[in-house]
Amino acid sequence: MRNNRWKSILLCAWLTAMCLTGCGAAAADNDTDAASVTDEANDTADEAPQANESDKIADVAEIEDANETESESVFEGCALSILGDSISTYDGWIMEGAAIFYPFYGDLTDVSQTWWMRLLDDTGMELCANDSSSGSTCVGDSLDVGDFRYGCSSYRLSFLTGKQGKMPDVIIIYMGTNDLLKDIPIGDNDGTQLVEEGIVENFSDAYCLILDKLASEYPASEIYCCTLPPIGDGGDDMVYEDYVNKLGLISQDYSERIEAIADSKGISVIDLSDCGIGLSDLSEMTIDGVHFTTAGMEYIEQAMLTGLVGTSNE
Repeated sequence: MRNNRWKSILLCAWLTAMCLTGCGAAAADNDTDAASVTDEANDTADEAPQANESDKIADVAEIEDANETESESVFEGCALSILGDSISTYDGWIMEGAAIFYPFYGDLTDVSQTWWMRLLDDTGMELCANDSSSGSTCVGDSLDVGDFRYGCSSYRLSFLTGKQGKMPDVIIIYMGTNDLLKDIPIGDNDGTQLVEEGIVENFSDAYCLILDKLASEYPASEIYCCTLPPIGDGGDDMVYEDYVNKLGLISQDYSERIEAIADSKGISVIDLSDCGIGLSDLSEMTIDGVHFTTAGMEYIEQAMLTGLVGTSNE
């Protein structure tokens, strides 16, 4: 696009030169005038990319500032709860007894570097509860009491309530990564099938059960479902490809099911599958193709922020 634009500028400059010199001017004069105009256009073209890049940076900054300002006005003072796995953990900020990943692994050294603390800062929301546990899946025994591994259990979902029974205004569900990594079948539930309590063995049934329970137990909460960002499988050279589990499934397969279920139930989706992090970026944005570095956390938070602002305007 940029090359075509400057070709057009050069052509216009040449035509202008021809008009200025007149049809009866000498060929040598025409050549001299056209050359000078062309040189001037080339000089301008050489300078233009820097100006365009500056304008682009300024435009991006303005958009981010606008998103943050708008999100602050919409979500200021709202209580946020998170249902998540290792990616959303941080020592001292989740349930006692839950499995912790950060900051013991990876390069995060302060809770302010997590995606959710960044989001709280940018929106003005307050943390109601961080119901995250490393290694947890959506599937499992929905009737279990005492185990944080099962996202669909009533026991696990009870921890979305804050201190003194405070109810969340907003609930963000960011789970499914471990279902992929642990080879959990997706199933065929598109959000229209009822799921019975007990041992839930496929992802779609478990995800549906989670949403149905949240609608029942937290009826006043605004719920957001997150798709999964790319999950990579890297060799010794840390060049990542899509992680393919034993069922031949990748993160996008689980993301598509999340979208279908959420759409069926009328629940908003925050798309992390297109958050600006691709497979080629995972060596910088993650420590292992799954868990984010501080740089990766920034991308996740910006996608969360964009998703919240976008859905709040619908």
